[in-house]
Amino acid sequence: MRSGEASVKDLGALPGALPSLRWLAQGLLGRDLALQPGGSCAAEGLPSRPVLTPTHLLLPDDLAVPEGLDQRGLLRAAIAHAVAHLKFSTPALPSVGLKPMTVALISALEDARVERLLLREHPGMRDWFLAPLRLALQPEGVGFASLTSRLDLALMDQGYRDDHPWVHKARTLFEQHAADLENTEGFRQMALNLVHDLGQTRVAFRPGQYQVSAPYRDDNTFLWQHDFSAADPPPELELQVPQQRPPQAQTLKKRSDGETPEVAVEEVALSQNLYPEWDHRLSMLRQDWCTVIDKLPTWRHAPRLVRPVSAMPMSLKRSLRLNGGRRIRRQPEGDELDLNAVVEFMVAQRSQRFAESRCFIRRAAADTPASILVLLDLSESTNDRLGEGTPTFLDLEKQAALMLADAVHASGDRIAVHGFSSNTRAEVSYYRLLDFGAPLDAAAHMVLASAPARHSTRLGAALRHATACLLEEANDLKAILVLTDGAPSDIDVHTPQHLVEDARHALHEARSGGVQVHGLVVDRQADTYARRIFGWRHYHVVDQPRALPDRLCGLYRWLTAA
Repeated sequence: MRSGEASVKDLGALPGALPSLRWLAQGLLGRDLALQPGGSCAAEGLPSRPVLTPTHLLLPDDLAVPEGLDQRGLLRAAIAHAVAHLKFSTPALPSVGLKPMTVALISALEDARVERLLLREHPGMRDWFLAPLRLALQPEGVGFASLTSRLDLALMDQGYRDDHPWVHKARTLFEQHAADLENTEGFRQMALNLVHDLGQTRVAFRPGQYQVSAPYRDDNTFLWQHDFSAADPPPELELQVPQQRPPQAQTLKKRSDGETPEVAVEEVALSQNLYPEWDHRLSMLRQDWCTVIDKLPTWRHAPRLVRPVSAMPMSLKRSLRLNGGRRIRRQPEGDELDLNAVVEFMVAQRSQRFAESRCFIRRAAADTPASILVLLDLSESTNDRLGEGTPTFLDLEKQAALMLADAVHASGDRIAVHGFSSNTRAEVSYYRLLDFGAPLDAAAHMVLASAPARHSTRLGAALRHATACLLEEANDLKAILVLTDGAPSDIDVHTPQHLVEDARHALHEARSGGVQVHGLVVDRQADTYARRIFGWRHYHVVDQPRALPDRLCGLYRWLTAA
């Protein structure tokens, strides 16, 4: 039994109350609404909820009535809510392409929107909704059902105060949109943004175990047209809210896509490193704030089938040396024109001054070896597919890193491929998938191809540790190439700008030490935060995910030829 949910009371007296309830529905709606008692509308182990259609409202016999609320009051609220949907909602919207959590949150906001519209016409009904919402409140939980129950009450009761950042943000956004309650698209976009926030904090959602928290509200099947197919998501999503300070050793779990089962292998911490974090609100570094843990990638020992990189449907011409060498300007002969020299020559000619005709660029073999560190984002979001029939971002960034590593090994430069994820500031996991000087053999391919993705993206701490690794290299040219699919985030940070500013500060620290940092971001909305972190001309937004390997190799060519 959930918090706020009482035992089921007998609704056997419902038929006697039907005439007055029908008059209420007709008076509010302006037409007949068939009220049909009987039956059960609950999934196994869940309380029943009313079911609404354009012409009928099914009131189940086992409708749960919370302690402290009379049956007539609950039914009256149920009818008023159903009327609000019939008057102000668009039924049977397609749910194709929406995740179950997104559907549930859009439905919750729609419930609040139509009730707000109904209260404009009948303000005295507010108490009808307030009583069951208060009894359904789950104030202590941090799961999806608990947060939506808190949001439901916050949107109805102006005096309710909730200190959870997500509830506060959702309430603020709703009130901003409340000036135009007819704009359903605005509320839909708001729901998509809020679901993204829940995903970043890894809030648990299990579709088979979720039910609308308020007992008077219908199950929202009225709002949606579901197109069931073999591609539908499984009924249970394995997303857990992690502990704030997890143990040193963790057990690898089965991947959410179910493609490759893994054997449970404990991770081994090689070293722990404390790094500061920049607090932009106080303009100060919090010393020893983050713990970066160098971990041994022990999953390579698990006997599992890994798809070889060569089997992935992409290719790169590696017959040419990627390192383009140095470009020597103002040469008497060369491969291309030096435009600056040409302009100066023409100006001198027009001014009747002597000018040397050294107007060409000649390419020379590179004499400055480079040390390149490719830093992979191994957060949970990289497990998502980037489109129908496309691989995950995790697969693409692994493939890009391996292709570049093969080419750089052939060029004589030094390369390392590292990955990171974070589970609060207490555990930023850092994996040396391929280290400088290590052979790129079958074992190295296996380690990189087997790397799992989980948790969050605390980029600043990972950049500081990657910089420390790179400063040990003797080569003059040192560069970190970051591959990511979104802005930095972590479950213990509720201000999105905080980790963006920290990553920017970590990047400036790296550049002051002689390390270049460039970013490749597969996110069409990345322009603002990517420019803030990496700076102008030091980031690239990759619109076509499949082009990531070519873009990464092109970035390496540009760095070494500059």
